[in-house]
Amino acid sequence: MNAAIDNVYAIILAAGASSRMGSPKQLLEWCNRSLLEHTVVNAQAILNERIIVVLGAHAESIQTTVDLGGVTSIVNPDWQEGMASSIRAGVRALPESASAALILLCDQPLINAAHMQNLLNNWQNAPTRIVASQYHHSVGVPALFPSDFFEHLLSLRGDQGAKPVLMRFENSLLKIPLPEAELDIDSAGDFDRLTGHYSVDE
Repeated sequence: MNAAIDNVYAIILAAGASSRMGSPKQLLEWCNRSLLEHTVVNAQAILNERIIVVLGAHAESIQTTVDLGGVTSIVNPDWQEGMASSIRAGVRALPESASAALILLCDQPLINAAHMQNLLNNWQNAPTRIVASQYHHSVGVPALFPSDFFEHLLSLRGDQGAKPVLMRFENSLLKIPLPEAELDIDSAGDFDRLTGHYSVDE
């Protein structure tokens, strides 16, 4: 079976306070774009306008700095609860027609459109399975969840993100090696590592 991607949506999580960074990491500039813009542009290359950006802390400064005109942006009022609340907000914002959701973080800058397309291609060939990224002896996001798993995403709590659902349904996982997902930007040191060693490849 080859599932169509016409009803696949991306949920980009960009609601965090960036407390370890000291400034909004969503707006850190790398290769002439903010980290959030990198994620949005790459997702648009695959899914066009079917993108939901979940904001929270720093929502106003992000909205005035980043062009989100071509996507749907929402503000999660419960962002302080943790990442799970932003996943729930993103899932609730999906249209009923959504067949799957690709969950993305704005702080994994090495993830490009080709990586996202690879996850989608694998899901098209196995549309009942969760397609997750495998890196550093673990699995995580970017990950694509078929609609049958939306209710489980809506039950998430705390700051663990989607990992509990991935662990609960490990037998339903299709794991795709994606070492680029290992680098996420949580601190100034992480960002220095990014700017010192990597160039953008979209």
